[in-house]
Amino acid sequence: MRRLGIVGHRELDPDTTAFVAAQSIALIDSERAACGDIVAVSALAEGADTLFAEAAVGLGVQLEIVRPFDSYEDDFPTEASRSRYTALVEAAQRETRLSFVSCSLHAYEAAMRWIADACDLLVAVWDGSPPRGRGGTAAAIRYAESIGRSVVHFDVVAHRVVRREAAAR
Repeated sequence: MRRLGIVGHRELDPDTTAFVAAQSIALIDSERAACGDIVAVSALAEGADTLFAEAAVGLGVQLEIVRPFDSYEDDFPTEASRSRYTALVEAAQRETRLSFVSCSLHAYEAAMRWIADACDLLVAVWDGSPPRGRGGTAAAIRYAESIGRSVVHFDVVAHRVVRREAAAR
């Protein structure tokens, strides 16, 4: 079973949202055609994580989620975002809860590392900018590559997809 993890930006403009949603469906379909059964792995953060998880659920793909900290649902500022989050939690086949009690950069970093550790292929919805600290998308990509994961980069600036294969170890 192939496991696809997602990390990425939270704030996406409407064109980028459409790009990420369409590319998520295309990638999931392609991976399922090539590998058979797949699992989507997500922290369900707003933006990229939610779009990828919704694509997976819509295609009938198993969803596995990680909750970075106890009050994670408070991270969703609107009723609409909380409803989307709740629906995805209910659709998930498995949920892992990390030991953090409250929101912190350490909790987000641990969740992204958990996703990279748990997947075979990491999908990164990212603008290409360097890491700006702990727990961000760029740091997650660096970590994933350091442990030998291939990365599919959904470039949110150029609206293109670039596959970066893992270096042979």
